[in-house]
Amino acid sequence: MKKIIRNAAAILGAAVIGVAGAASAQAQVRACGPRPEIVFWLESQFQERQAGFGLIDDRAVMELYTSSSGSWTLIVTDRLKRTCFVASGNSWVNVPPPATQAQAAP
Repeated sequence: MKKIIRNAAAILGAAVIGVAGAASAQAQVRACGPRPEIVFWLESQFQERQAGFGLIDDRAVMELYTSSSGSWTLIVTDRLKRTCFVASGNSWVNVPPPATQAQAAP
């Protein structure tokens, strides 16, 4: 099961990087900057805080920021410490993690 999750995360990460690369190639502009500045901007402008993160193999860190109003932003920081916006939106809904068998047992 862990291998399936790891493979799915790797595929998602590759897709995110591929989509970000394709979008930047079309627009010739990529919104990137120092991570501390981007994180500060997300907090001050949208009240978004880190909701989760994951590794994209050994190439990058993907982070999700969300707010209580439902806005969300996905950023990626690569090995060269470049942080770029990948996607953003609204209507984010937090879903509680599923109970494991150990937690569900009386």
